[in-house]
Amino acid sequence: MRNTIPQGRAGLIFCIAGVLFAGGLAAQEAAVVARDGWVRMPLPSKSEAALYMVLENHSAQRRFVVSATTDAAANAELHEMTMEKTVMRMTPVAKIGISAHGKTSFNPSGYHLMLFGLKTKPSIGDTINVTLKLDDGNTVPVTATVRK
Repeated sequence: MRNTIPQGRAGLIFCIAGVLFAGGLAAQEAAVVARDGWVRMPLPSKSEAALYMVLENHSAQRRFVVSATTDAAANAELHEMTMEKTVMRMTPVAKIGISAHGKTSFNPSGYHLMLFGLKTKPSIGDTINVTLKLDDGNTVPVTATVRK
């Protein structure tokens, strides 16, 4: 009889440890994820391209993309297209927000990531990997497929 009490306690401890471990894994899941990444095929005479995607924020905190890096280009910048009178203008932005439990779309008529100084000319179907840096220091991997 005496041995069943410690075994019961050991079982309880293992159950509690399992619950805590599972909770820790859930907390480690990415709060911000990227999906549907694509890069517009650059014109033959150009060494830059625009990257588009959807960012989803699964956390209760508003997050901001503050920078981006890639091995595929010399520089990656956050940009926004805006209409000024009858002219579309592309301007760099310091950060792009993603609402808590919301999403932000990067598209040809709004936010996008500009890749300057492409190191190789991408072909349709190629993939380009980018890493976004958030305001809290976390990073978000992005895989974008080249298309027309």
